[in-house]
Amino acid sequence: MINMKNDFTLKRLSVEMGQSEYEMFQDIPAREVGSRNLCFGVPFENFRAYIRSQLAREFNRISEYDTPTIIFVGYANNKPVGIVGIRTKINNYWKNFGGNIFYVIRKSERNKGYGTTMLKMAVKECEKLGIKTVYAQCGANNIASYKIMEKNNFELIKVDKSRYYKKELTKINKKIKE
Repeated sequence: MINMKNDFTLKRLSVEMGQSEYEMFQDIPAREVGSRNLCFGVPFENFRAYIRSQLAREFNRISEYDTPTIIFVGYANNKPVGIVGIRTKINNYWKNFGGNIFYVIRKSERNKGYGTTMLKMAVKECEKLGIKTVYAQCGANNIASYKIMEKNNFELIKVDKSRYYKKELTKINKKIKE
């Protein structure tokens, strides 16, 4: 568990999660600007099976379909507000397709700064995992997402149909050590 502020917490996805997390997944659209919510519409009795499938992603091999991934749930005042995933190992395909980090905020909790906070916390987790450069990507017209990355000091490296960003964590490590 990671705490950033007293009222915001990031918890690793767990089979112990229940109704409130299930409701959060139901408040995230099935498809939206570059993301898919495979839990949308899944009956509650199948929710733990969905979680187990997501937990198994940590042990994936890198392919064009997936990569080793750890999922966290963000909580504001103990209410689940979104998810953030960290792809712990990526190749050039993933640098250009989605990067190390993805995030989504439930519809009812958007525009409250939670995405910015979750990304900041995920970057700290990447640092703990030994990731030296974090890559992220969003659709060129996804203003909310690219503002989140820019507020977290990600460097824009390319724009086409998408916006590609990176953040060097070695610079952060040097600043901390000085």
